[in-house]
Amino acid sequence: MRLSKLLISALFSSTMLGCTQDYKSGQELVDIAINGLPEAQLTEQQRLDLGFAALYIKYGEHPRTYIALAKANQDERVWAATDGITLVTRNGQIIRSDGLPFANSGVRYQGQNPFTLGLISASKQATFSATRDFISEGLFSVPSRSTFTAHETSTQMIAGSERRVQRISEQLAVPSLNFHTTNQYWVEQSNHKQVVWRSEQQLGPDQPIIFLETLMPYYDDI
Repeated sequence: MRLSKLLISALFSSTMLGCTQDYKSGQELVDIAINGLPEAQLTEQQRLDLGFAALYIKYGEHPRTYIALAKANQDERVWAATDGITLVTRNGQIIRSDGLPFANSGVRYQGQNPFTLGLISASKQATFSATRDFISEGLFSVPSRSTFTAHETSTQMIAGSERRVQRISEQLAVPSLNFHTTNQYWVEQSNHKQVVWRSEQQLGPDQPIIFLETLMPYYDDI
């Protein structure tokens, strides 16, 4: 790739997923074009100055950046990026992704929803069945099953505060796609709610892990 194309790529990438970092020098642009964007790391004051709900997001080997809340619709949260990538979460689970390969476009539980129940509680119960849509592949109502396991509790610095969170792992299987993965969620029991503050989720076959962490929570979720 020619340097001019690298610089164009760097300028475009600086807005990817809502990133608002300011690169002032040509040398910085060259470094970004060659080495990629640095990881986003907001100071506590920058976090407080955001003025909107936001998540840190890291897609596979791409650098971590952040994505803003565009819409809250009942228990669904729509997180939108400047380049057309959109994630929809429900109680911490990614239920839809647009603009990514093998896009997940729907999760419907048959019976109780473990994320509505609370993952700490779900870890004490049996298998949860759901159907999933993968619109990019033309696949709809694909059966899946999940079981949850509770692990250690630890203190983590998240969203400007130390929080006691318990790691809950999800063993997710989609037999017809020969897809099996283990997703991780860090959950806090607070104010009669089980809040997912951090997660590592794989949405489909041959997809990298998507890392999410609350940067500025939506007021109704805590």
